Amino acid sequence: MRGLLLKLSGLDADAEGAIRLITFFDSLLEQEVSLDALLRNAAVVADCPVGIQDSEGHFALRGMPSGSWDSARAGRHAIFRDSAGYRVWLDRDGADGSSLDELLLERLSIACLATLRRGDRSSPTVGDPALLELIIARSTAAPERARAIHLLGIRPCTTLTLIAVLGPLEGVDALAADLGARDLRPHRAIVGTAHAMAITGPGPRDLQVPHGVSVGIGPPVHAVDGPTSWEKAVGALRYATPIIGGPADAGAYPVVHSADLGPYEFLAATLRSADIVDVTDLDALDDLATGPHGVDVLNTLSVLVAAGSLREAARQLHLHHNSVSARLVRAEERLGYRVTEPIGLSRLRLALALRRLREVDLPL
Repeated sequence: MRGLLLKLSGLDADAEGAIRLITFFDSLLEQEVSLDALLRNAAVVADCPVGIQDSEGHFALRGMPSGSWDSARAGRHAIFRDSAGYRVWLDRDGADGSSLDELLLERLSIACLATLRRGDRSSPTVGDPALLELIIARSTAAPERARAIHLLGIRPCTTLTLIAVLGPLEGVDALAADLGARDLRPHRAIVGTAHAMAITGPGPRDLQVPHGVSVGIGPPVHAVDGPTSWEKAVGALRYATPIIGGPADAGAYPVVHSADLGPYEFLAATLRSADIVDVTDLDALDDLATGPHGVDVLNTLSVLVAAGSLREAARQLHLHHNSVSARLVRAEERLGYRVTEPIGLSRLRLALALRRLREVDLPL
């Protein structure tokens, strides 16, 4: 009987097919299957991806006809049904739909909501973003973290990399889609003002992020050590600067890996905004930022620090080195030291880092 029900995608849209479709979902509800199992079985029946996501953008789960599942959202060809703050969908990717699609969506919606309401809300189930929050929170007890790891469908020794993201939701969704396209299948949650993503394996080095999005990438760790990777990812995020579109983008570094920070990682882990006060060099940078052509001046200083030399900075800024030199002379008058000398360049690098940490203060 079960094997027959799983062939519903090939039935004609007649009364018998509708009855069997209803019976199929009733059978899954009677068995009290998990949400991911419900979606995986529904995807086999529909012969296309199906999923559920919430209206706040915090949660998404997708079942595939292959029997797998992930946390991807609906594609642009999907058809939807909204109910009680959730949206269920199926996506035939432009192919002709079945006459039973509307009924399938209706029964899928009913089954998903019943499954979500069945459990204790304080006890996260598979697909719940709260699972990732439990895994990365330092305060989570070891047994509770182990259970969350199990419900997330991974092993305690699985290598995870935590990624911390700031930016508009559409940009964060685009980043998650890019990671999904690399078959990294990010698990997602919102922690304070940041978005948390967890992927298996190391963080990619060639990540391209949308405008307005900044990213911090922690080190790969065993899943049981998730809090360590998350804390380092947040520290890296504090140094990241998003691309906004314009001349200042030459000094923007939207993706920062904690592994590249060295001793600057210690500063991000120990200093909060309230700690960074009465620093003369920061006062000078603030004055430059609010003065004539302040954005250009700060951008030039940031590029100089990354480039290491005036000529390389000029090349990256697409300016003649004399133009860059003139900007630096004006900046040096306010800073009180030569930024092109080794000691001055080191001093400027530290001042810019402290200024960024003061501006971006994120709770762990």
